[in-house]
Amino acid sequence: MPQTALFPIMKYKKVKKTLTFDMLDAKLGDDAPFLISLSDGLQEELRLVIAGAIVGNTDDNIPDFEGTDDATKRAIRAVLAKTRPIEANEQCSFEICFHNYITYRIRNESFSSYDPEAIGNGRYLIIFEKSEFLSNLHITTDAQVLDDGSYYPGKWIHYGIYTQNHIIDVIAQDAPDISEIKNTNSFASI
Repeated sequence: MPQTALFPIMKYKKVKKTLTFDMLDAKLGDDAPFLISLSDGLQEELRLVIAGAIVGNTDDNIPDFEGTDDATKRAIRAVLAKTRPIEANEQCSFEICFHNYITYRIRNESFSSYDPEAIGNGRYLIIFEKSEFLSNLHITTDAQVLDDGSYYPGKWIHYGIYTQNHIIDVIAQDAPDISEIKNTNSFASI
């Protein structure tokens, strides 16, 4: 049966090193990571695998631009010849596991609107103090801030994971477990 997914089903093993959300954000570098997989199992455990980004090599894989006039083709090729792709770095992969989440959402990065009222810390992995997602939590779930200031079902945090193509927001009661992982197969092997 041919594989139709962009990436194969990943087989990997965890490396013992455990990271915090802030440590991983710093480790990711200058380019947003790639979301490799996201799964939500029977035990309400959200698992994400992300890969750091790496600048790829310039190559001759510039499209033909069929149906475009020659002058436009030359202009586009001249621009693209000076560019390099950003690709998933299979040597820099991490599993993020939320064992006790309240809610999450995933959005196409191209269609995500900016929240000008949001307050958070981080570059690609952000911990929010204030956000529209937090403000609407009591509308979309049974989670509540009670009159006495306590939280039901318990204190929560909004985690944002901003990748090349996806924006993932997670509201969870506990910090995620983050492990560096070693892939046993290549992202490119389809």
